Amino acid sequence: MLSEILVVIGIPFVLGLTIANLRPAFATKASKIVGPVAFLALGAIIVISLTGNWDIFVNYIMIVMIAVVLQDALSLGLGYGIARVTGLPSRSRKAMTFEVGIRNSGLGLVLIFTFYGGLGGMALVAAWWGIWDIIAGLIVAQLWARRTKDEPEPVVAPGRVR
Repeated sequence: MLSEILVVIGIPFVLGLTIANLRPAFATKASKIVGPVAFLALGAIIVISLTGNWDIFVNYIMIVMIAVVLQDALSLGLGYGIARVTGLPSRSRKAMTFEVGIRNSGLGLVLIFTFYGGLGGMALVAAWWGIWDIIAGLIVAQLWARRTKDEPEPVVAPGRVR
C-alpha cells in the first residue's frame, strides 16, 4: 500500500516541485493542462466507482452524504480553529483549513480498488468525498474571496517565515 501511495502521490509531487524549481515558466504553462486533466481523471474514477456499485449507492447515499458532510464540516472547522487559536496569519489559516479539511479521494479510490477489490461501501464513501470536497472547497474559497478581496498582502522581512 505504501508503494501505491508513493506512485500516486509521492512521485508526481516530487516531480512537480522539481519542474517548478528548475523550469518555472514550463511549470506555469503545464499547470494549465495538468490541473484540468487531473480533475477529469478524478471525475472518471468517481464515475467508475459509482457505476460499479450503483445498488449500494442507491441504498446508502443519504447516510453517506450526511456522514461525509458532517465530517467535512468538522475537518474544515478544526483546521481553521487550530490555525486561529495558534495565531497564524490569514493566508496560513486558509491553507491549514484546506490541508486539514480536504482529503485525497482519488488516492482513496485507487487504494480501495487495488487492495480491497473495489468494496462497494468504501468506494461509495470515497466517491462522495471526492464530489463533496470539490463542492465544499469551492464554497469556502468563494466565501473567503469575497471576505478578503481587499485584504493587504502581508509584509515579511527577508529570511523570515510567517
